[in-house]
Amino acid sequence: MSLALVLFLSVAAASETLSPPAAVSVTDRNGRVLRTSLPEDLYSVPVLFDDVSPWVVVATLAAEDRRFYQHSGVDPRAVARALWQDARAGRAVSGGSTITQQLSRALEPRPRTFLGKIEEAWRALRLERRATKREILQAYLNRAPYGRGARGIEAAARTYFGISSKNLTLGQAALLAGLPKCPSRCDPVRFPAAAAARRRVVLGRLAAWGEIDAGTLSAALRERTCVTDTARADLAPHFARRELERSGGRPVRTTLDAGLQAELEGTVAANVHALSAYRVTNAAVVVLDNASGDVLAWVGSADFRDAAHQGQVDGADARRQPGSALKPFLYGLAFERGFSPSDRIDDAPTFARGGFSPRNYDNRFHGVVTLREALACSYNVPAVRLVEKLGVPDFLGVLRRFGLTMLDRSPDRYGVGLALGDGEVTLRDLAAAYAALARGGVWLPVREARGDPRGPARRVLSREAAYLVTSVLSDNSARAEAFGEDSPLSLPFAFAAKTGTTKDYKDNWAVGYTPDWTVAVWAGNFDGRPMRRVSGVTGAGPILRDAALALERRYGTRPFPVPAGIREADVDPENGLLAGPGCAGSVREAFRRDRLPRRSCAPQARAGSTLSTAAPSIAFPRPGDVLRLDPSTPAGAQAVALSAEPADAAGEWIWSIDGNDLPEHAARAWWRPSPGLHAVSLTFRPRAGEERRLSETVRVIGAAGS
Repeated sequence: MSLALVLFLSVAAASETLSPPAAVSVTDRNGRVLRTSLPEDLYSVPVLFDDVSPWVVVATLAAEDRRFYQHSGVDPRAVARALWQDARAGRAVSGGSTITQQLSRALEPRPRTFLGKIEEAWRALRLERRATKREILQAYLNRAPYGRGARGIEAAARTYFGISSKNLTLGQAALLAGLPKCPSRCDPVRFPAAAAARRRVVLGRLAAWGEIDAGTLSAALRERTCVTDTARADLAPHFARRELERSGGRPVRTTLDAGLQAELEGTVAANVHALSAYRVTNAAVVVLDNASGDVLAWVGSADFRDAAHQGQVDGADARRQPGSALKPFLYGLAFERGFSPSDRIDDAPTFARGGFSPRNYDNRFHGVVTLREALACSYNVPAVRLVEKLGVPDFLGVLRRFGLTMLDRSPDRYGVGLALGDGEVTLRDLAAAYAALARGGVWLPVREARGDPRGPARRVLSREAAYLVTSVLSDNSARAEAFGEDSPLSLPFAFAAKTGTTKDYKDNWAVGYTPDWTVAVWAGNFDGRPMRRVSGVTGAGPILRDAALALERRYGTRPFPVPAGIREADVDPENGLLAGPGCAGSVREAFRRDRLPRRSCAPQARAGSTLSTAAPSIAFPRPGDVLRLDPSTPAGAQAVALSAEPADAAGEWIWSIDGNDLPEHAARAWWRPSPGLHAVSLTFRPRAGEERRLSETVRVIGAAGS
């Protein structure tokens, strides 16, 4: 409790403090004000007398109370002068109140009557006997009204000039000193001419009383005192509101970068405006620092004040369906289990449990593709096949380990649709999940304020599996088939990115990362209206690109580090075997060290021959595969495509199930499975050479679980 407060309580037995309650400010990581709570609709920042510019003191005395240091609380000369001026004007034009009387009135307002003025004078006299002039003047400077909700000189300096009161110039101090007498009529933002006239009065008195010389007066009059409303800058309104609610009435220094925040707010607004013809009204962005988990930017909507489009809804913390944005975690699980990006998977018509038949975004099937192509191009059918192979419970477990704990339903409720985004997540938590991939499989909790404790890190995926996902997501060539070479995801630095779009076009997403930062974007409508065929790459994608370029300018980038357990090798793009003289070509592929291909392509036949001499093998089923029949789907619709490689080998393929040959003698054949343990064998009879026979065992689980 301040000395001035103790003195006042002993005099007036009042409960008010000499200084008003300070506003609670939310600042960025460098102390820049983002938002301020306004108790009683006021903005107040108490300041000590020694921390105020000396110009403020002399200008305040010139404006309010020249004889402050001579009187004892009431100035008889000022009272007489006021009475004479009022009599001449025929109305009250001057009050004659001293600074001590004004402070007394501010602490305990009284009616502006004759008796009220008498009580105010008595209280001022009592206060002067208990407090020093310095304490009284400090209390006044912290209580005086300066307009626009600013209570006190420090709040006024920040509001109008964006600086501390200790840095005020003479011209600025004179302008502010003149405001308490007429805070509304002399508002320098609305009425700059009136404020300037009042400033000239204050400066003129200082010159007339010998406080400043003619040269100083001339310089102060020429000084341009441009005012703004900087203290009310409302950067990151959703985020600041969130922090104020959990501040407990204490100032909060957040992790945000105000400069980046301001740039991204403009980026979101501009892009949403450009997408308005496609029925896009909102977007949100979250940026994380990967090393710490700190939030660097948080844009909750395109315009916080846009009530027509629910601008105060916080899109960064709203639960929405993520579409294909969950696929990287499915492939991460696959790479953890021993799959490689060069492994093949069939993108062909299929029926999942419940009769669900997935389709790709382009409504086409692409045949046998690599896992790299399937993820980079975001094909849906391979993702469904993969989650069937790995199991929905295991995939859901991985998502939860990555912090997506809001996916709290049972695996059966989600089904294989979880691979396509059947569930709801927040942009904030999705950004944290992708940041874990950027860290090489280490998840960190998001940190929003500098004072928050740092949560424990935990490994959720091996370094090698996380790197393989990153390798795919940063491969612009691999995604060119679906998105083109010059999509918004193609940037002039190492950048891993993935998009997501819900099937009804209500939500689209784009998330990208470098080793140092992660940016996540959502675009859509808060009222649930679908957009007009806007995908993640055309809706959220341009915002992601602009945000990533802004981050690169501010924070820089570097290549993704390669874990010690990763090896690269040249492989045949058609079969994934090590490239050699017999291969049609080669591509560079990344592998876990223990999953490097062991076989090479055999020598090619002479020119003009179509004979493929690569060793034949069963591509599907793989060893240990388990097929599950769906009791809700007609048995005739449940067929499995058996496939062999190389598919172009010249010869005859003969498939047998439990010793019974299938009618199709080709590298691909269809089989309608039944419950039980089955032996799948394949005989290859080349046009020249020895017959090859291969076999696998596959278990089929039917409705009864047999």
